[in-house]
Amino acid sequence: MNDLNLFDLTGRVAIITGGGGLLASEHAIALAAHGATVILADFNLERCVATVETLVKEGINASAKYCDVTKKDSWETLLNDVVTEHGKVDILINNAGFTNQSKSANFDASFENFPLEDWNAIMNVNLTGAFLCCQVVGKHMLQNGKGSIINIASLYGVVSPNHKMYPDTGISQPVAYSVSKHGVVALTKYIATLWAEKGVRVNSLTPGGIFNGHEGLFLERFKQLNPIGRMSDKTELRGGIVFLASDASSHMVGHNLVIDGGWTAW
Repeated sequence: MNDLNLFDLTGRVAIITGGGGLLASEHAIALAAHGATVILADFNLERCVATVETLVKEGINASAKYCDVTKKDSWETLLNDVVTEHGKVDILINNAGFTNQSKSANFDASFENFPLEDWNAIMNVNLTGAFLCCQVVGKHMLQNGKGSIINIASLYGVVSPNHKMYPDTGISQPVAYSVSKHGVVALTKYIATLWAEKGVRVNSLTPGGIFNGHEGLFLERFKQLNPIGRMSDKTELRGGIVFLASDASSHMVGHNLVIDGGWTAW
């Protein structure tokens, strides 16, 4: 086999959650460039549709679906719709989550004053949502005897936030975000070792800080703390996504692929 064929995703069907967010379109572009059909799913269907319309104009084979990742019946409906239209699901990217771009009501509250309601909201989307989609779509993959699940984790699922970086920047990383992302890595390892012999591979991908118009004090501090001296461009996860989705990573199970410019090496 030609080594390039290891990355071939022709005929494969992928679901990407958080479809209207910053990274979903990048994941879609990467998978579609290697032949996959892509379905973007989001609670905010209007934003998801707008993302897909942009992708379609660029020649990407993509469509938009509604999904509330915190509800099992919503996942079951999404899966049924995709299987009815495309016959199967080969790739699942759990990308939905509360972040500094999509905050819970009190995302910026200090640890001492962090409301239980926000803790529950963040855990429900970031971790319970990942559990439900792995459960529902993973069951379908098990029936087919194959599939690749990629859970999007975070630097702060590997190490603690550097608390000294955030004062006076207007940016914060709440306790529930970090704990939920640590949970995503643990969930990945649990399911990966459970399903490895059944043909379903489960891995996670940890992005570094993604540049999204950051400026000022936060950006300068981040540059000084990262070995590569900058934040990541959103396009720099494409290679990792294709690798984990494709046969190129056929022996990779339960791994957390860290693409962070060296942040966690220091």
